[in-house]
Amino acid sequence: MAPVTKETAAFAFRGTVKQKGAANLKAIADTSRTVVVTVDEIVRSPPVLAGFVGHDVTVQLAADEEVRNGERGVFYVTGFVFGETLAVQSVGHDSVPAAQPMVAASARAADGDPTRAFLQTRARERAERAAVVVTGKVVAVGLADSEPTPLTATAITSRRVSEHEPFWREAVVEVQAVHKGAVPSQQVVLRFPASSDVRWYRSPKFQAGQEGVFSLHTDQVSSRPQFGVAAASMAATATAFTALSSADFQPADHEAEVAAVLSAAAATV
Repeated sequence: MAPVTKETAAFAFRGTVKQKGAANLKAIADTSRTVVVTVDEIVRSPPVLAGFVGHDVTVQLAADEEVRNGERGVFYVTGFVFGETLAVQSVGHDSVPAAQPMVAASARAADGDPTRAFLQTRARERAERAAVVVTGKVVAVGLADSEPTPLTATAITSRRVSEHEPFWREAVVEVQAVHKGAVPSQQVVLRFPASSDVRWYRSPKFQAGQEGVFSLHTDQVSSRPQFGVAAASMAATATAFTALSSADFQPADHEAEVAAVLSAAAATV
């Protein structure tokens, strides 16, 4: 079973660290890696945990995770233990700047539709974490840096193909407007996995003609130093990005999600 990550954690909330080295659950004796956090807003949650807004919970920090008293952030957690209150295991958190307000109404957004509210919240989160947010159109899609076509005889005999092979592709996005960050040219290259493997199936699969808002993240995943043929011919001076979450692309006709992305981008400029 794949480890739980920020992307897959079933419970995520915005909260404020109330006390380090503490717990409000009597069953927890070792508090060296626990903190008490006040839940300010539910980002996503199983129904049984949706009522914890305004309550204090005990969070067991991940091995390399550090927080400070008063810090605000989005906590991604698993491993629920119920007692007098709730204790959870963190898989990581994203700090929220002090100047950035919590948006407590987001869990009730989209006319009370929790699914729509969740999608808006995820879109906003991804935009907050993105290096660049742009409105644009995919004008070309091609192979990444001389990669062999998946599952051909040449590919199989020339190298071992892992079951989790991403089969990287490159989409050239023509930028129509920049909402956050900066791009060196009118086109950017967006690398994405064509694979439908469990590791990659949530990632968007781009096609020429798609238009919308892209939350772009610096490419630290593909490890490809050069562009493929299509990207090199159209965007020689472009920068390579990734958009690996389904929330990183919002089609132009998804007005509420687009608004959430643009609002988050404006808040972090």
